[in-house]
Amino acid sequence: MSVFTRLKKGVAGTLLAAAATVAFASPAHAWWEADYSYRTKINLNTQAAGVTGEVARAPVLIRLHSGNFSFKDVKADGSDLRFVAGDDRTQLKFHIEKWSPKEEQALVWVDVQGLQPGQASAIYAYYGNKDAKPGQDIAGTYGADYRLVYHFNDEGAPRDATANGNNAQGGETRSAGGLIGSSLLLTGSPVTLPASAFASGPLSISFWVKPKGDGTLFSLPGAVSLVTEGGQLFIDQGGNRSAGGALGADAWANVALVNDGAKTLLYINGQPAGEVTGALAASTGAPVLGQGFAGEVDEFRVAGVALPQAAFQLAAGSEGQSSKLVVADTAQQVETGGGHGHFGILFGALTFDAWVVILICAFMLLVAIAIMISKGLLIGKVRSANEAFLDAYNNQARRSGDHDGLPAFDPGATAADSTLGRLYNIGRRELTERLKEGKATGSRFAIRAQSIAAIRSALDAGRVREGQKLNARLVLLTIAISGGPFIGLLGTVLGVMITFASVAAAGEVNINAIAPGIAAALLATVAGLAVAIPALFGYNYLLSRIEEITADHDIFVDELEKRIAETWQDVPAAAQAA
Repeated sequence: MSVFTRLKKGVAGTLLAAAATVAFASPAHAWWEADYSYRTKINLNTQAAGVTGEVARAPVLIRLHSGNFSFKDVKADGSDLRFVAGDDRTQLKFHIEKWSPKEEQALVWVDVQGLQPGQASAIYAYYGNKDAKPGQDIAGTYGADYRLVYHFNDEGAPRDATANGNNAQGGETRSAGGLIGSSLLLTGSPVTLPASAFASGPLSISFWVKPKGDGTLFSLPGAVSLVTEGGQLFIDQGGNRSAGGALGADAWANVALVNDGAKTLLYINGQPAGEVTGALAASTGAPVLGQGFAGEVDEFRVAGVALPQAAFQLAAGSEGQSSKLVVADTAQQVETGGGHGHFGILFGALTFDAWVVILICAFMLLVAIAIMISKGLLIGKVRSANEAFLDAYNNQARRSGDHDGLPAFDPGATAADSTLGRLYNIGRRELTERLKEGKATGSRFAIRAQSIAAIRSALDAGRVREGQKLNARLVLLTIAISGGPFIGLLGTVLGVMITFASVAAAGEVNINAIAPGIAAALLATVAGLAVAIPALFGYNYLLSRIEEITADHDIFVDELEKRIAETWQDVPAAAQAA
């Protein structure tokens, strides 16, 4: 091998290594603009959505809700929301159909281009810029081929979202529970559409429908109609009727009518359902929607071209109750370039009721900790005081003060909180009173058996009171042990209910939509257990220490009673003689 050849190979290897180093060292996508603090990657999976052909350009519905978007990080009016293509450089046109931070729901239409079948792609949502101005472009979201778009999110007659101004006449009634926000409620009265949107040439009409009965769903007089009969949808064109496509009652379906100049095709949920050969004849009257038809219609569009089947497959797979096309990743933050972290996701998805439950559990935990600490200190102080008292008591002569009762002595300052000392003082006081009574009756240094029983009753009462003091407020620990998990479970159940309600309202069902809300709801149960577990251990420990002190009380009272009985009890004369 020549020197030149070796040199060429060495240079080539160096260049390849350098290229690989650059490729691996460079991030896949830089941050679009540093003024925006957050971004969320939105994956578009055409294979999951059932798209079998290329979609050059189409409006894609992005449903934002608490499961895939944090409304706390965006401006209240959504004016800092922006959408960028997968290259993280090209800004996309979009507009907001619904924006409700209070409900944590939003419906956004984004103009997406170049979707390929079987290939995953993505766009980015940027937000978190307090200085941003509104950036949505309603008319620009739709290409020049679109002649008419009705969202039905307005009041009064439906208004065109494109720049063409093709507004309808009639159709003022709305249903708040539509498929995509509000829908048009049809009760048999026709909605007149502008004839300019249905000019001659290729034509595509698409919409969502929820039928409640049969009737003429759409009519372009003299040209073509869509008719429902017996749960079937047909094309009527020039006296010819197509094969019928199944249209379930009271269920949403995506319907598309396409004429390419040679034939008219019917699609239901993106799949062929009927065909009639021939170009459309000239219309003899104004187009009508819902003549004698009862049901709901949503997202009505008219385009002046024959859109491909893939466009309707995309709509059916992305705009329904379960979007198979759109899956949002975890939000990223510009400061770190990474996600919020697991706990950030959880706390960000917490609902108001879950926060209330967690705060209640936190308060219960603080109370439980305060009780455990105060009781622990009290029990320790009582144990030390009792030991000091017993030392001083045992150092007293057993026969000291026999004539006057139990002797008074100073056990020291360390025994000031002794419960045994208080019991001793009760016994001494009761005995002294009985001895005084004996002196008055002539029995100077003895008392009767009934008096011994009375003294024992007083000692038992004192022992019970001391036990009550030691056990005071421990009931709050038992409440924390038994009530904490139930309160946490209540928060979890409410959180799961709200999560599912939010997902149902947003109309998107996927793991990324459900998982954060359910995981956050489980934090309430964790909070309840975090209260109960320490309280359980603390309660059992304190109870065992209190039982030790209580046992000392019992032993001391028994011994004190025996001492009193042996020293001062009056013995009957017959017993003395015996």
